[in-house]
Amino acid sequence: MELPPAVDVDLDLIRDRHDLGSEDAHQLTQVGIFNTVYALGDDLILRVPRNHPFFVQTARKELLAVPAVRAAGVRTPAIVAYDDSCEVVPVPYAVYERVPGESLEAMGCDPEEVADAWREFGTDLARTHTGIDRTGPLAGFEPEDVEDAWTLLAGVAVAGNVTTLETRWLEAWLAELAPAAETPLPERFVHGDSQASNVLARRDPLAYEGVIDWGGCGWSSPVRDFAGIPLRAVPHVLAGYRDVAPAEAEKGVEAKVLWRHLQLALYNLRRPPQPRLNWAERPATMLIEILRFFAAPPPAWADLRPPAAPHGRWQPWNA
Repeated sequence: MELPPAVDVDLDLIRDRHDLGSEDAHQLTQVGIFNTVYALGDDLILRVPRNHPFFVQTARKELLAVPAVRAAGVRTPAIVAYDDSCEVVPVPYAVYERVPGESLEAMGCDPEEVADAWREFGTDLARTHTGIDRTGPLAGFEPEDVEDAWTLLAGVAVAGNVTTLETRWLEAWLAELAPAAETPLPERFVHGDSQASNVLARRDPLAYEGVIDWGGCGWSSPVRDFAGIPLRAVPHVLAGYRDVAPAEAEKGVEAKVLWRHLQLALYNLRRPPQPRLNWAERPATMLIEILRFFAAPPPAWADLRPPAAPHGRWQPWNA
């Protein structure tokens, strides 16, 4: 989708309307795609969605989701003020607490360097998945999804992104994962966009601060929230998750997570270069990360490693 222009905002009018004081206000140009983001002093953030029905809907979802997940114990900034009347600007907007720190993506650290933050994020995912009842307005939220992995693989093959050789190899890997991966899990309330750009932490010393951006939330497989982040971070996220909800992360969930990562990697392969978008939305990052995960010693998830294919014949990697 070509992004519509940002909405013009009178910051003084918004501050006066909500009695937010007169501290310096300015746009944060390094963040925000769906929303234009402004700092209102040191303690508040204003998020104004672009004027398009999709972006407006995600903003309205956040107004309902944030109080619910905070009540479940999830660390996410509180909404200080909001206006969905469209009287001041033609879209709903919200003012949030400003969390200190920066996103894990902005830090540019390898997952092992910020393992403790990823683990804490896992505890918040567990609270999200187990702490929200499917009642009221939240019950109808369903996040958008991409095509299944088999369809995506066929599509990138037809488009010429890969040859028959890679297609057959990936088919063999998906076939090995399929018995576990295609067994559905009960739907849970999910964040829906758990990218590193939405996980906040501080440096020196490292401290997890919370998760932001609930516009993609809804009811779906909990596996959805273990994708969109580097695969090397997932074991740390799962460890934190199991501290809070061990029964939810049943044996075999790793195969489901890997399947999802391959699915999104195939989806992204169809894209042209995306220099403005985040790590999980660029064409080759997830595929390269999967390779790094299985190349790093000691072998992780050894029973899920890709199959070997000597001389074009597909054999399980451990045959």
